[in-house]
Amino acid sequence: MASTGVNGHAGQDTPRTVRGTPPGGGDGAQPPRAAASTHARAAGALVEGWRLAGLKWHLLINTLGRSTWVLIGTIFGGLYVAGLLVLALGSLFALGNEPPRTVSTASILGGTVLLLAWWVVPVVSSKADASLDPSRLALFPLSLRGIQAGQVLGAAIGIPGAATVVVLAGWLMAWRSSPAALVAAAVCGILGCLLAFTGSRCVTAAAASLARHRRAGEILSIAFLVVLMLLGPIFGVLGRGLSEVWELLPRWAAALAWTPLGAVWAVPGDVAAGRWLPGLARVAIAVATLVVFAALWRLALRRALSQGSGAAARTGGRRLSGAGLFDRVPDRRWAVVAARCLIYWFKDPRYSASLVIFPAMAVVFWYMSGQAGGIMLVYPAIVALLLAYTLSADVSYDNTAFALHVLAPVRGRDDRLGRALALFAVAIPLLVVAFAVAMVRTGAWAYLPGLIGVCAALLLAGTGAVSVLSARYTYPTAPPGASPLKTPQGFTFLNVLVQFAVMALVAVLALPPVILVIAQLVTGASGWGWAALAVGALEGLVLLWIGVVAGGKWLDARGPELLQEVAGYR
Repeated sequence: MASTGVNGHAGQDTPRTVRGTPPGGGDGAQPPRAAASTHARAAGALVEGWRLAGLKWHLLINTLGRSTWVLIGTIFGGLYVAGLLVLALGSLFALGNEPPRTVSTASILGGTVLLLAWWVVPVVSSKADASLDPSRLALFPLSLRGIQAGQVLGAAIGIPGAATVVVLAGWLMAWRSSPAALVAAAVCGILGCLLAFTGSRCVTAAAASLARHRRAGEILSIAFLVVLMLLGPIFGVLGRGLSEVWELLPRWAAALAWTPLGAVWAVPGDVAAGRWLPGLARVAIAVATLVVFAALWRLALRRALSQGSGAAARTGGRRLSGAGLFDRVPDRRWAVVAARCLIYWFKDPRYSASLVIFPAMAVVFWYMSGQAGGIMLVYPAIVALLLAYTLSADVSYDNTAFALHVLAPVRGRDDRLGRALALFAVAIPLLVVAFAVAMVRTGAWAYLPGLIGVCAALLLAGTGAVSVLSARYTYPTAPPGASPLKTPQGFTFLNVLVQFAVMALVAVLALPPVILVIAQLVTGASGWGWAALAVGALEGLVLLWIGVVAGGKWLDARGPELLQEVAGYR
């Protein structure tokens, strides 16, 4: 009968031995099998990671070759980033001529910003890099280490990752005056890359679980949009005390050097100054941060893989009675369309984000009016222009839900009118607030009638024009349930040009009342402002009705084709 060896497999009588050592062990016994298997798993994980990185590279190449406009947009984006890289590398080379303390301060502050960018962006733009998303890999026989290695290596594939590697390589030039610091910077550059990529993937994996709580993701995305809009006033306030801020930079850098954000960037400065103990302590902080990120990432990754891509969404236990807003509108098709679209305005983050952006714009214009007082009068007109333009994305936002309008007996005219009325229900209160803010800031009450006329032309006539254009032309938008910041697949440089052309057309339609307001500015006669109000309201109503009728006919003629277009946006 076959004997059973130590491996537990029948027919294997003796264990495998290391060459030159007896099977019995002694001092020359073989290494533990666990250590050998650990090395094998590590090597296998690197192989899997390399293959996943290669897969991402092929996906990137195929995406660029799929559309000429995507390729052109990528080339322009690459040229822009190349210009920024040349500027950054030149600045780093010039920084090498400064004293080591200045180099260390700049390195800590710049490295902190770099890590923040890698760690924060995935929070506000969930699934920014979905090519190696865990939900897509759940069905494949891949190890957790292999997926982690693949995502870290894959982070370097693409413009952001490649630019980060180039900048950190150029960072070595800033320490060329000290050979020891140069060697330390080379090691810390690799460690900084791992911190950036690992931290980014850790946050992305955590954001995947956060995405199941839709409201939390929406609040984060909208808050980030508001912060972006307020950067101008924030930097303006800081610029007033620029000399004081400049003096505080070394103190801030010294504090950041003992945090996970700045520790790794401060090590070359410690080496150049001979401060070996603080340098080792900061290396320990950086390594500990990397280990914590890897462990948290592994936990989040295991949970994402166990849930898989087909996890069912949990629904709340709240009971609903009646049809909500649909019970409160007239029994007309256009009213039902208006009710449905109005619900989107308050419950869909792609719409509701603008409800927060417009007040943030008011803060920006309020600040800018401190240097040029009259610019606050432009704010209501900008609000009216942008609100009219938002209707151009209405059908694209519907995505497959637009099938309701195609299959139900809804005329195109009712569709166009319902969407316009839902827009007006949101736009009119926002414009009232915009008028109040503009008048309080400037006190130019004499120009209020003319300003209302301009905004009426922009909103009404612009809605009419967009009602026609959106029945013929659509563009990719973020799909339902996605972050407002998500860039949809297929969005190209051509789409940007068309959007600007549409807004320019809407602005041209408002020229008659604008000319009358300019006449009031020149002559000072208030009659011109009242004439602008009458002309803007009359022109806007006429063009609105023409747009609803013409856009409705166009929608009746090509509704199925429009559904096919928007259903393909992902």
